[in-house]
Amino acid sequence: MKKTEKVILLHKSQWGEKYEIKEFPRGFILNYLLPQKQILLANEKNLSWLEQQKQKQVQTDLALEAKAQEIYDKINNLSFSFVLKKDEKGEPFGSVGIKEIQAELEKINFHCEKSQLLEFRPLNKIGENIIKIKLSNNLTANLKIIIK
Repeated sequence: MKKTEKVILLHKSQWGEKYEIKEFPRGFILNYLLPQKQILLANEKNLSWLEQQKQKQVQTDLALEAKAQEIYDKINNLSFSFVLKKDEKGEPFGSVGIKEIQAELEKINFHCEKSQLLEFRPLNKIGENIIKIKLSNNLTANLKIIIK
């Protein structure tokens, strides 16, 4: 019969989520997980430490969510206008890309990462275009891009 022990995972990995309590064979723990500093043994001291870490994480998440809500109130339904050159038929040359949108957002003191723009493709359709900006897991703001 194999001896197993409960451990606390310190990082998200193939074995589970961060701070998840799992059970592994002792040999695997001693020979692999402990030397790589991927776990803590699930003893009384470490379990109390785990509870403190979870409480800190909840407080951090609440603070980040409040900041995201503040940014959402500031930029949701905000609109920016861009003018593109047109050919004889009225078709636009070029497009509005991420860098142009980021530059406009920087003017209102909001730094946006490329990964926050959901399903973004360069915009070349004349008129109103809506892009979505992910601010947190729960909040997504809409930004109107008007191309003339």
